[in-house]
Amino acid sequence: MKQFIDESNLLMKTLRQFYYLARPFWGIRSALFAWLLLLVVLAMSLSSVWFNVQLNQWNGEFYNALQQLNSQALYRLLQHFILLVSALILVVVFADYLKQRLIMRWRIGMTEHILARWLSHKGQHYALKINALVPDNPDQRIAEDVRLLIESSLRLLITFLHSLLTLISFATILWQLSGSISFSLAQHSFTLPGYMFWVCIIYTLIGIGLTHWIGYPLRQLNMDRQRREADYRSGLIARREASDAIAGQRGEYHERGALLQRFRAVADNWYQLIRYEKNLSFFTVGYQQLSALAPIFFALPKFLAGELLLGGLMQIRQSFAQVAGALGWFIFSYREIAAWQATVTRLYNFVVLLDAEPISPVESAPEGSVPLRATLDLHNAQGEVLLSDIEITATAGSLTLIQGRSGIGKSTLLRTLSGHWPHYQGRIQRSDSVSWLPQRLYLPHERLDDLLAYPAQRSDFSEAQFQQVLAQVGLPQLNYQLALSIDWQQRLSGGEQQRLMFARLLLNKPRLILLDETTSALDAVSAAQLLRLLRQQLPDSAVLLVSHQTFLAEIADQQYCLDDSFEVIQGVATPCLTL
Repeated sequence: MKQFIDESNLLMKTLRQFYYLARPFWGIRSALFAWLLLLVVLAMSLSSVWFNVQLNQWNGEFYNALQQLNSQALYRLLQHFILLVSALILVVVFADYLKQRLIMRWRIGMTEHILARWLSHKGQHYALKINALVPDNPDQRIAEDVRLLIESSLRLLITFLHSLLTLISFATILWQLSGSISFSLAQHSFTLPGYMFWVCIIYTLIGIGLTHWIGYPLRQLNMDRQRREADYRSGLIARREASDAIAGQRGEYHERGALLQRFRAVADNWYQLIRYEKNLSFFTVGYQQLSALAPIFFALPKFLAGELLLGGLMQIRQSFAQVAGALGWFIFSYREIAAWQATVTRLYNFVVLLDAEPISPVESAPEGSVPLRATLDLHNAQGEVLLSDIEITATAGSLTLIQGRSGIGKSTLLRTLSGHWPHYQGRIQRSDSVSWLPQRLYLPHERLDDLLAYPAQRSDFSEAQFQQVLAQVGLPQLNYQLALSIDWQQRLSGGEQQRLMFARLLLNKPRLILLDETTSALDAVSAAQLLRLLRQQLPDSAVLLVSHQTFLAEIADQQYCLDDSFEVIQGVATPCLTL
């Protein structure tokens, strides 16, 4: 009893979570067409119940005519059968076609909603990551779980309503056909009307109870399966992206062992899952086979007594099967319900994190003010002080060099100034037009002109503009490859990738430019030339550069040297002595 109550509470919780996930798509005015499409799909899918009722009546008439050797009635019934089945085929096929269109329409809307929050301008995806709140494999949540949720939800809704309507329709037929049965118990006579209906109810409830008891562990095992499969897949992707580092360090043996360990977790879960599914299959397969003979066995006394013709017996058999199937919807849908609950829970936990309003850690600089003014103490994610008493002002056209030993917090300082590191105390005022380039450059598999225009659109610029900036940064050989879509991260050297980033800055013209070791792969002459190019072409922009290249102090307007006392030492165009 306690298990049943717990499972009921869990189902209600899952339904509330599902409502939370579905509301952004189904609760808006533009979803009117989707609602109409859903109603059409339901109407067409449920109309098959009417066809089944007609076929049930046809069965009775056909077998009665067969028993009576009525050839004229048999030919008429065969023609009627062809018409019924032809219409049923049309309804079933078009219902499935429209359902698939509805699935994609819902998936598009839900994907757009989740992506808009995950990749919002407020940097929600990064905020979750740095606060260790990001769930495992968000890519799988968006790509796989959204699809599974939508497909399973529609399938379960349609089959549930179909079963409910089938139960109402065929329970009436079964009640009328089975008549009543009289029996004696303790010297008392009893008459049970519609006895086949009650037999069917008891028979099915026993099946539901046993199915629930046998299949109870499947929900948690399905959740574990999705998580472990996603972990294994993400591990494969990570090794593929780091193939050069693995090959260079001869790390294949280690990586193979790590991947096999993840796969063994998948296999262990799989063996547990199929063991419980085997036990459940023993019961469900046996239940289905027994259900084919059970109605004949229970109705046989009336048939042998001559109270039923062969057609009536066949109608009872089919009606019993339809009612048992409708009541047994829970039995045959148990695996899918368990998988659906696991999918809803995983996706809900992800979306709830995305819907939390992130705290904006910076203020927008007033119109006409300097691109950056900051006074702050910097902390790590655990709240420990990294740097204190930081005061930075970057004016238009200036180049600020930030130096210090590795690990002291230079990159974290840039993240804070860019607005997506919230762990600090103080005040930051900066321009909303900002571009931060991290040490690990991001070059997705796209067209070259898309990479140059990023984060803007390539349509915002002309081909001549693309060619001009490529020539300015020393990449004229790429002028005729703007439409080429390849893995540019593999195609270009480290220095060429950094030159490409400078070309991107020249196109987008941000007022505040934050560079994290963006000249590390360039020689001294090239690095100095590109930084001077930025100052020349973008006179209204301020540039902050983190670098270990001490020669850049010669062209910097101001320099910040970070030392171990968490103090900031400011100098102008002088070497950083605290390195």
